[in-house]
Amino acid sequence: MTRRPSGQPEFLVIGGGIAGMLAARRAARRGVRVLLVEATDQLGGMIRSAQLGGLTIDIGAEAFATRGGAFAALLEELGMLDGVVEPRALGSWVVTDETAAPMPAGGMLGIPGEAALLDDEARAAVHAAIGDEGIAELERDRELAPEIGADAVDLEALVLARMGPVVLGRLVAPVTRGVYSLDPAELDHRVLLPALAERIREHGSLAGAVAALRRNAPPGAAVRTVDGGMHLVVARLGHDLEELGVEIRLGTRVVSAAEVSVSDLPAPDGSTAGGATAGREYWRVVLEHGEPLVVPRILSTIELPAPGLAGASAPGGAAPVPAEVVALLVRAPQLDQYPRGTGVLVGEPSTSIRAKALTHVTAKWAWQQAAAGEGMHVLRLSYGPERPGGAEPLTHGLDDDQLKALACTDAGRLLGTAISDDDDVVAVARHVWRIPAPAARLGRAEALKEARDGAKSAEGFALAGTWIDGTGLASVVPGVLRAVDELFPEDAQA
Repeated sequence: MTRRPSGQPEFLVIGGGIAGMLAARRAARRGVRVLLVEATDQLGGMIRSAQLGGLTIDIGAEAFATRGGAFAALLEELGMLDGVVEPRALGSWVVTDETAAPMPAGGMLGIPGEAALLDDEARAAVHAAIGDEGIAELERDRELAPEIGADAVDLEALVLARMGPVVLGRLVAPVTRGVYSLDPAELDHRVLLPALAERIREHGSLAGAVAALRRNAPPGAAVRTVDGGMHLVVARLGHDLEELGVEIRLGTRVVSAAEVSVSDLPAPDGSTAGGATAGREYWRVVLEHGEPLVVPRILSTIELPAPGLAGASAPGGAAPVPAEVVALLVRAPQLDQYPRGTGVLVGEPSTSIRAKALTHVTAKWAWQQAAAGEGMHVLRLSYGPERPGGAEPLTHGLDDDQLKALACTDAGRLLGTAISDDDDVVAVARHVWRIPAPAARLGRAEALKEARDGAKSAEGFALAGTWIDGTGLASVVPGVLRAVDELFPEDAQA
């Protein structure tokens, strides 16, 4: 039986992204002694700032969905709610080698709703993006029997069965690559939209099903950010953790963890008899650096390969999706009118554009435009792997000059105006992300269920974060708060 040294933490949080920071903060505010370990050299996870020619920008997550209100509640708790701002309502575009058009409204995952055929204005907007051939695919969907496509196991198969390659390539693929960094063939629509098949049977078409789901969806699809950038939230949480006395170890990985039986902590007189901890299961944690720890509770916000961590490495867990974000600060007065809205998605066919999406940051956020100054613009381009399943973004191996030239070529093509990497670019920033595979990736839902079941069977162990709760702060925040409350029930606090 292991004796637990006195003074060791009562709660180990693995991962210093916003989920881990929030977990540590919530527990520490209840008087729990917390240790937070993070493998990289800074906190914040996918909320990260970068310097760009004297500007501070978000090079990771730049906004939050208002859905559910959990993140707004956190901002209010942090005293930051008054700084929340909305994006400009300019819309986005989709560009292919041959076409450029505003992205039609009223769909889901890029799939148009039935208004595309029933409403003249909506039809014109969709027609601009997909042309006569695409409209014919929507009409075909209305004529098919409801059971067509019912056996499709991925989003691509469903859209091809009911609509066709034009809708898939020009509308659906751009959205899934931009949002999930995955092709439609890699996504399980039954996880993304569980009621979709039932709605197709009920309404007779995929477009009708999408329209019905949109009508019944709860409000809150809008996004917001914090004036000055999302990285300010990480800074505020970091300040709170310091004030609460949370121990933070950066550059520290967990090697393994295993359940052990623990004897009483020594009493002041040296005795151990009669204590409440005798014989209960704790966790012996081996860190990459330092002495092993013995802790009663662990929360992991990352998917770990360590076999000793129950539920942390479910069979079939998908590798993260690589993506490189490239930010440009350009002197380009021709962009002052925001010719392609707040951003551009890349549709098919596209052989001349290597990026999968572009965000016109200074068009989207008025505060960023004010900081940049007249005629100056911040553009963010995203690059995924060369092919599905690739381990590196297609920009891997490019030096800064090569990357700048590629990004300028793509930005010019996407925005419809030439941008010179020699004359127009003031500064460049880059960062490679390893994005947790979403639950909607084929086969992923089963792996996550196994992880959850494993965690439930282990005393004092919980899971939270993007990899288990879903993409976006609207999913992550309530998930981590729930996990901490289960580990530390209010009625158990002294």
